[in-house]
Amino acid sequence: MLRDLALAAKAACSREDQESLVPLVKDLRDLGEVAFKRGLLALEGELMQIKDPFLKLGIQLIVDKTEPENVQDILDADIYYNESNGRELLKKIIIREGLLRIQAGDNARNILICTKVFLGKADSSLW
Repeated sequence: MLRDLALAAKAACSREDQESLVPLVKDLRDLGEVAFKRGLLALEGELMQIKDPFLKLGIQLIVDKTEPENVQDILDADIYYNESNGRELLKKIIIREGLLRIQAGDNARNILICTKVFLGKADSSLW
């Protein structure tokens, strides 16, 4: 998990922006469930439905059996060196965390717990 306070400050956003990312967290949970039950290669079948380029990149890296450290390095480089902030940066941080958890073989519930923590302001009824 990223523990960079300067990055966290850049990712700060409103409650509404955080709540708009709830579907993303649920999608990551669902992708994790596919991978957990059917294997990482099953994620290849999900690629056509994924519109977000950062998420698509990460899934493709995982399907291509890229080493976890390399996946983390590539995603981190995008986060740190592409000028994102606010909601868009928070979105990338959540995707990164979810993908690394999926690749590690975590179950869907753990993926949900570890990604929704970034949405601390979101209304608990959304879960």
